[in-house]
Amino acid sequence: MEERDTKQMILEKSAELFNMNGYDGCSLSDIMKATGLQKGGIYNYFKNKEEIAIQAFDYSLHLVIQRFRVRLDKDTSAWDKLNSVIETMKEFYIQPVIVGGCPIFNTVMDSANTYPSLLDKAKEGLEMLIRYVELKIQQGINSGEFYKVENTYSLASHLVVTMEGALVMSRVFKNRIYVEQAGDTLISWLDEKLFQAK
Repeated sequence: MEERDTKQMILEKSAELFNMNGYDGCSLSDIMKATGLQKGGIYNYFKNKEEIAIQAFDYSLHLVIQRFRVRLDKDTSAWDKLNSVIETMKEFYIQPVIVGGCPIFNTVMDSANTYPSLLDKAKEGLEMLIRYVELKIQQGINSGEFYKVENTYSLASHLVVTMEGALVMSRVFKNRIYVEQAGDTLISWLDEKLFQAK
């Protein structure tokens, strides 16, 4: 196995372990077992467990953004893109990009009080997701498709927070009704906010 392939394999396996078990719940021994590598083989590529966790999160975040892009690249209107964002987030419940659920939310909760470097990465991921949605709203405004709203960030963050919360509820109660209801409510709400002057 080539050096780059080995590092990628470590990241993929570690990303799943961290996402399922959290930072404290994932030991170096767990990573060694999952990868089939010894400690020295892993530390050839990473300085320590924290560096593995940070790079594993970056890998997970890339998968999240890639999932959105694959779907949204097929859409032509800004409204279709917003609908696709919501539909994609709904699908995260049935088909998460990585085992264990949303890596952004999981990392935020896992690192909130104990691991500042990981929390910073998770915050960046959350902000990136919100900005991604905000950009789609702004594109609709610029094209004249949407009414000019005062605070695009507020709309985008409300969408992301609502769907993230619904994903948690669906996971806790093992029922996708929460993501379905949240998505339907958001579509109606966005329709009112973005087309109110049309």
